[in-house]
Amino acid sequence: MATQYDTAGLLPSATLQPYGKEILKYGIGQLGTPINVGAMTPKVAGQGAFQQASAQKVADMSGLGSIQRDASGQVTGFTGGTGVASYQPYLDQIGTQNLLDPSGYKDFMSPYQKEIIDTTMRDYDLQAGIGRQQILEQQAASNAFGGSRAGIQMGQYQADSDRNRAAMLAGLYGQGYTQALGQQQQQLGNLQTMATQVPQLQAQEAAGLEALGMADQQLEQQKLNQLALAAQQGYQLPVDRLTDVANIYGSVSGAMPGSPTQKFTPNPVVQGIGGFANMYSVLNDPNRRAVPGNQ
Repeated sequence: MATQYDTAGLLPSATLQPYGKEILKYGIGQLGTPINVGAMTPKVAGQGAFQQASAQKVADMSGLGSIQRDASGQVTGFTGGTGVASYQPYLDQIGTQNLLDPSGYKDFMSPYQKEIIDTTMRDYDLQAGIGRQQILEQQAASNAFGGSRAGIQMGQYQADSDRNRAAMLAGLYGQGYTQALGQQQQQLGNLQTMATQVPQLQAQEAAGLEALGMADQQLEQQKLNQLALAAQQGYQLPVDRLTDVANIYGSVSGAMPGSPTQKFTPNPVVQGIGGFANMYSVLNDPNRRAVPGNQ
């Protein structure tokens, strides 16, 4: 029984028939080849180590604690956080050290100040006593001891001595107070500066890590894009080859007569090879938009 391939005038010469069969068989084989859509699907590069370190630095600065992530890298929460920002410890020290309290200077008074003052005042009193003794001796030598003038002289000396003593004592206390107050203000300024500069330095560090992470992520994204493109080209190449061969075959077969006595009649099967290849190319195009209702 004759087959459609034996019917004169429907197929080109017998020389080309085996090639047409092979092209059709190859195309059908391609339809049965599994397609790994995941390999051709574009992917997004996740955060790298530098970006994760930057994010953790920001979380630490904000008092959130350790960042928790799921298997995909998505942030799911934080643990171990205190809710205290990185500047808070310095503010706590300001309160703990009473740096804003008017009496806080006392904590910065020298522990040796009392000894210094006591020693200085004892020496002053000793010198004042020597001065009184000299006045008495002068009064005795001039036979003015016990007189009114002697009493006035001694009273004036004592008043001057007491005034000088009070001034010296006040000066010593004032010097200690000034030094202690200066140290209190210096400590307050230091902590305020740290509370400002430390977060700024940490922010700069986080920004530097983020910049490095972005560079790594961009490189990784380029790799993923190239892998997806290579997969797409790998799946498209057989279709392109099938289309090229089918077009050549159709051109050659259309230019040859089907038999010596009958002009060649275009065979719909042969014409369909090129159309089949083009259709297969469209079906395997990863960028083809899905038609509603078709699966």
